Amino acid sequence: MRMLPDRLQPYRRLAVDLLMVACVTAAVIGAAMLINRWLVEATDAGRFSDVVSIVQLFATAVIVIAGAGFAYRKLQLFRDFEPHLTVTQSATHRTVGAQYVHIAVTATLHNSSKVRVEIRESFFRLHQIQPLDDEDIEALYEAAFNSERHADIGWPVIDEAFRRLGPNELVIEPGEYHHEPCEFIVSKDVATVLIYSYFYNPDHFESSRSAQGWTATTVHDMLETSYDGSDSAEGNHAN
Repeated sequence: MRMLPDRLQPYRRLAVDLLMVACVTAAVIGAAMLINRWLVEATDAGRFSDVVSIVQLFATAVIVIAGAGFAYRKLQLFRDFEPHLTVTQSATHRTVGAQYVHIAVTATLHNSSKVRVEIRESFFRLHQIQPLDDEDIEALYEAAFNSERHADIGWPVIDEAFRRLGPNELVIEPGEYHHEPCEFIVSKDVATVLIYSYFYNPDHFESSRSAQGWTATTVHDMLETSYDGSDSAEGNHAN
């Protein structure tokens, strides 16, 4: 069903659910018909024993199918067969020229699922955390926390880097790692940045249980920069 056109993808899971219901229904109807036939024809203990065996066989099949459906829908035991990436980031920096700092970011993508994952679109975003005026910080806090619905802190955006790839240009097989680099140049006045990356899941569609994409966030301090390429501490957060 993965070969369906994009406009039909929302109906894929519905088709799977309907197929499962149809299988369970067919099994129950078949069991009922066989029970009725054998009960009518049963004239001795041996034939009745055969009836009991067939009933047990079909009852087991129905229980197994129903249990699989319950696990699929409620316990989500088969989520490993949906695409999933574990994303981590690392960042280094060094002074370039007299007034600028070069930041090198590497996002490591680990395919932690049992299916191949193809990346067709992604972006890196660089935010400024320090320095900021107290008034700006208070406004950011007000917007993020003093509302009915919590939102991420909207740190000022310094730069963004978007990437679009062709079919099969970046495919990560189960268990494999891929390193995706990105570079930024910022003013030497910037002391702390937040680096956010996002990798879109091309297999996601409306009503799908699979993630829309996978992210990582790194807060990177640049309190001491020098011409020898010194690195500062790294912070990572991944989904």
